[in-house]
Amino acid sequence: MKRSLLFLLTITIIFSTALTASAALDAEAIGMGDNFSTMTGEAAYYSNPAGMALRENNFALKANFGFSVWNNVFENSEFTEDEIESKLTGEDLILAGRSAFGTQFYYKNFALAVNGRAEGMLETDSDAAEILTGDTPEISLDALRDKGLIRVKFEESGGGAAATADVSLSYAREIFNNWSNNSKNIDSVYFGATYHYLEGEIYKFAGNGEINAEAIIDNSNPNNSYVKYDGSAEFFANRTEDGEASGNAFDFGLSMKTEDDYTFAFSAMNIGELSADQYYKDGAKYEAKDSDSDGNNDYLEETTYKGALQNKKITYKLPRVYRLGIKKEFSQNTVLYADYSRVSYDGGQDDNIYAIGSEFRKTKFIPLRLGLNYSSLREDVELAAGMGINISDNFKINVGISDLMALSDSAKGLKFGISTFIGF
Repeated sequence: MKRSLLFLLTITIIFSTALTASAALDAEAIGMGDNFSTMTGEAAYYSNPAGMALRENNFALKANFGFSVWNNVFENSEFTEDEIESKLTGEDLILAGRSAFGTQFYYKNFALAVNGRAEGMLETDSDAAEILTGDTPEISLDALRDKGLIRVKFEESGGGAAATADVSLSYAREIFNNWSNNSKNIDSVYFGATYHYLEGEIYKFAGNGEINAEAIIDNSNPNNSYVKYDGSAEFFANRTEDGEASGNAFDFGLSMKTEDDYTFAFSAMNIGELSADQYYKDGAKYEAKDSDSDGNNDYLEETTYKGALQNKKITYKLPRVYRLGIKKEFSQNTVLYADYSRVSYDGGQDDNIYAIGSEFRKTKFIPLRLGLNYSSLREDVELAAGMGINISDNFKINVGISDLMALSDSAKGLKFGISTFIGF
C-alpha cells in the first residue's frame, strides 16, 4: 500500500519519533502491564508524582526509552492485502502511538527532567481508510459486491498529535502520618505535583464531505462491472512548524499507605494544552469523475495540496489521564497492583483501561514482573512481562515488553521499554 496522506502523517509523526510520551512508557510499568498510580520511587514520575516521595536515594539519575503503537482492528498476523481489505469493512479504524526518551535527575523531594514527548491518535471511517491507504483512491469492486452501496463519510475522520521538548520540575512530600480512625491505621499520606513547559509541533487531522460508491454488476459480462461514484470529500492535517507551538501542563497525585501494607492512590496527568498563532494546511481532495464521458462517474480524482498558511490559532489538548489504584504488599518479595484509568484524547475519544500487575522479588538480583490490561478503545486484552537486573544497589537496568499475545498471532499493539538507573 502506498504511503498516502494518512500514513505519511501518522507513521512519520507518531511511530518514527524518538521522543517521550505523555503517559508513562517506563520500562517497569510496561513490564507490569500499565502505569500504576501506586508505583513508588523513580518509576512513579510518569504515573503519579506522589510516589516519588518514597524514593530511597538522596541523588538519582534515570534514563528511559520506550515506545507504544496500537490499533483496534488488525492483529499482528493480518497484514496481507486481502486481510487488510476484509478488516476495513464495518468498523472505524483507530491508529495510536507514543514514543519515549528522557532523562530525570532526582534530589531528595525534587526531580528535574529534560525529555521530548510525542503522542497521537487518528480515527477514521473504515471505508475512508480504504480510500486513503489504497494504491489508487478507488474502492475495489470486490469490497462492494456484498454491500452494493456504501457511504464514505470523511467527516468521521479526525484526531491529533504533538511532538515537543519537555522540561519539567517535580516535588513530592509526606503530608500526614500515623493517623488512626476506628482502629484503621493510616501510616502515611503523600502528595506530589509536576510542572511541564512544552515547546514543539501540533498536528490536527480532520475530514469533510461524503462519497457514495455503488457496485454496478454485469452478470452477462463480468468485465463490464465497475464501481460508480458520487460526491466529493477532503482529508487534511493542520500543522505548525517546528517550535512554533508551546504550552504548559501539570500532573497531580495523592498516595495513602496503611499499616497493613495496602496503598491507595489517585493521579491526574497532563492537565494542559499546546497552542500556536498560525498553522499550515496539508491535504487531499477526492472527487468523482467520468473516464469516458458516458455519464457514469467510475473513478476518483485525487488532488493534493501542501503548505497553505492559515493565520489562525490552533490548540491541542494533551491526552488527559485520570488514574485510581490499589496495591497490596504481601511480603517483601510479592507485590500486586490493580488500576483503573481513563484517558481523554484531543479528538474526543475516551479510553477506559483496567489493569492488574505483579512483581516478584524472590531473587534480589533479578526481580520479575507480569501483568495484563484491557482497553475499551483497543478492544483487546494485552499481556506484559518484564524484569530488572540489579547489578548493585546503586546501578539497575529494567526491561519491559508487551503484548506477548503476539506469540499466538493475536496482538493489536506493541510496547517496549528499557531504562537505566544510578543512585547514590
